[in-house]
Amino acid sequence: MNDIKIWFLENRLPSMFAGIVLLCSGAVGWMTSNAWDDYSKASQTLTKAVEDLSKIGKKNPPPSESNLLLVKKNLEAEQAALNELSKSLKAYRIPAFGNLEKSKPQDRPQMFQDALRAQVTSLKTLAATSGCSLAPGFYLGLGEYENKLPSPEAVMSLAGQLTVLDWAAKKLLSHQGLILAEFERVATQSSQQGATGNAAAKVDRKPPLPAFSASSNQSSWISPGSIKASFRCDQSSFRDIVNALSGAPYFLIIESLQLQNSVMEPPRRGMPPPPDQPQPQQPGTKDPTSSSQRLPIVVGREQINVSMRIRILDFPEASRQGAPSTSTK
Repeated sequence: MNDIKIWFLENRLPSMFAGIVLLCSGAVGWMTSNAWDDYSKASQTLTKAVEDLSKIGKKNPPPSESNLLLVKKNLEAEQAALNELSKSLKAYRIPAFGNLEKSKPQDRPQMFQDALRAQVTSLKTLAATSGCSLAPGFYLGLGEYENKLPSPEAVMSLAGQLTVLDWAAKKLLSHQGLILAEFERVATQSSQQGATGNAAAKVDRKPPLPAFSASSNQSSWISPGSIKASFRCDQSSFRDIVNALSGAPYFLIIESLQLQNSVMEPPRRGMPPPPDQPQPQQPGTKDPTSSSQRLPIVVGREQINVSMRIRILDFPEASRQGAPSTSTK
């Protein structure tokens, strides 16, 4: 050890030069290692970019100015069609029953209850005239408001729903001999949140349909609830009811439909025809009627039990969209 110290003292210049060379070599090695890592990362990034560019170039159609222009035109056409659809759906907006929006806000709850009571009375008269039977406690699905006023915040939504409920009930009761076993309004979960004081209300817990919006300044549709109706009628009446729903002035969707013949067993062979049908002629006798009239009709005359659920859609204005709906019975 002493010999090494003596040598360094005697040879200071070569020792300092050797130390500097060692420090520089270490610094160069460290920078080379970092540069190699950066080179590896850059090389991997370049390789990935080349692969992505190659994939894009193989796409059909390849990206170009003409294709980009075509995509923009298609997007503009789709947006115009969507705006036109949104404009046409405005015709299905549900008005408040009896122009209730024109009355004073403080008078609307009482006016709604009076209008509801008058419509229930009118429908009972219609049912008696057409020979229809109503469900026990029939009150247009709004029985909770028979003796209770709705809240001022919910009355306008209820007035719009009363418009649809009254229309649907009139279509059903206009058919002779129809037996209405059930007529209820089922609220959606969102409309139930806007109601107050009705813990026993029925709530539709189905997931809501996705709402669309043609543009940021146009409102989408809402669903205030559904109509649940069960009744018995003949086949022609049922056909007329379905046609009326498809041509309704409001946007109604038949979500579910169940049919069941009132007579579960088919007529047996050799069974006599109903009294209102002519008896078949005996062989060898003259019959002035046609051959189709000589054959007894044994199918298609029984009544059917119908159970359906009808979704109500509304397309309110932007000022009305935030109005809370109310629950139903």
